[in-house]
Amino acid sequence: MRRSSGILRVLLVGAALVSCRREPGASAAGPQDAALASPATDAPSTPRPAVQAARCRPTDRALQLDDGAGLDELDIGDGVPHAGGYAIGLIHRSSAGRVAAVARMDAAATEVRIVDLAPAFGDAPPPRLTSCRDQLVAAVFVRPSHATTQVNAATYVPRDLALYFIGAQGPDPAVIHVPQRSDESLALDLACSGASGLAVWDETAMGAGSDAAPQPFAARGVVRGASFQVGQRSAVVNDLSPPESDAEMPRAVPNGDGFLVFWIARRPESSRAADGSANIEAVGEARAFGWLEMVAVDVAGKVTGPVRRLTSVSGHVSTYDALAHLGPARPEVLVVARDDAESVDGAGGALIRVHVSDDGADSPSALLTDGLGRGAPAFVEAPLPWLSWVGPNEDVRLLPLDGEGEIAGSPSAEQGLDEARVLFSLAPGSESRAEVAPAPGRVLVATPRDKAAQLRVFDCSR
Repeated sequence: MRRSSGILRVLLVGAALVSCRREPGASAAGPQDAALASPATDAPSTPRPAVQAARCRPTDRALQLDDGAGLDELDIGDGVPHAGGYAIGLIHRSSAGRVAAVARMDAAATEVRIVDLAPAFGDAPPPRLTSCRDQLVAAVFVRPSHATTQVNAATYVPRDLALYFIGAQGPDPAVIHVPQRSDESLALDLACSGASGLAVWDETAMGAGSDAAPQPFAARGVVRGASFQVGQRSAVVNDLSPPESDAEMPRAVPNGDGFLVFWIARRPESSRAADGSANIEAVGEARAFGWLEMVAVDVAGKVTGPVRRLTSVSGHVSTYDALAHLGPARPEVLVVARDDAESVDGAGGALIRVHVSDDGADSPSALLTDGLGRGAPAFVEAPLPWLSWVGPNEDVRLLPLDGEGEIAGSPSAEQGLDEARVLFSLAPGSESRAEVAPAPGRVLVATPRDKAAQLRVFDCSR
């Protein structure tokens, strides 16, 4: 069964963790399933990492995106650094109705300008953004630009994936429109590698299933990618996931001269007991196994290697995030996934992580926390990044990482970030001249329900 899903970001960790790095000569096809057992969940005897007091404090710097009248419809997405400043995707209310837009900010986060793109499509998320050399690119679902002949009542409303190129004066009139198949999923991601870009999403396709779960003509999810070049206004679309994968929730990460594309693959659990009788305890939506898969893609959007399985096929991965580390030796990506095998009512479960590159992957390692609440954790990208997730009692946890994505301190409990989301770190040196020294721990936080200001700067000491 296909699910409606946006791109969720999920995080990690604790002071106690076991990390198994790949030994030289290990198979590039990925770890064997015996090494991918689902991580142990919080048993009474499981040690819990120390959690320190809040490290983040609000500053007096704040920005308003809405006058307060349309806060119920304000949706703030992710942001990226661009052209010496920052850009954030959002959905907001304007005189024309709900509109997909981009908020452009200066380096010091003291001024903001909103650039409207197109009427919002249903419940589609805010635009995904990336910086392609000197161009800011936004990907967003919009109503189709082409004439629709007939739509079956059982299918979903047709849509386009629109790619906007935004300059200093606003969006370029030449917009790339990629027609979409009817689908309920709103998962979407966007990345650039040099002058080459790749947008990825998932759609429903008809297929024969896999050898493990043959389902002739069954609906399955397929991950597709639209590749484009800066300076051109066309895109080439390719299927990126194989026919045997029921794939959803893709992410694209730059990887030197190409991309690594990730997704969650699923297969249903058996609905029958070992004796062949129906499982009468199964109610509601059929439970499914979920695991992470990855494939390398070149700048032309073509798959260049085998599909690699990163976590156990007997796991229950529900969300994940990926953080690129383009080191001097070889590009590497840190992936963190949430396994909900033992979760109850959206809370609990376990976090695991995997280091991957285009030539292989480490064995996954369990990440111990003091507990997981509801919601999706997130990486906070920066030269010295952070990890964020929701802990017990729905309190935000924030963990500092070093430049290679390794743990650089203890997680903290951030009650002051309730109903807020950390977007990104502000670059050191982007401060007012009146300040004595740069503040490397300053982050921009989305507070969409705050009537006074929907973006606030916090000082989070490392």
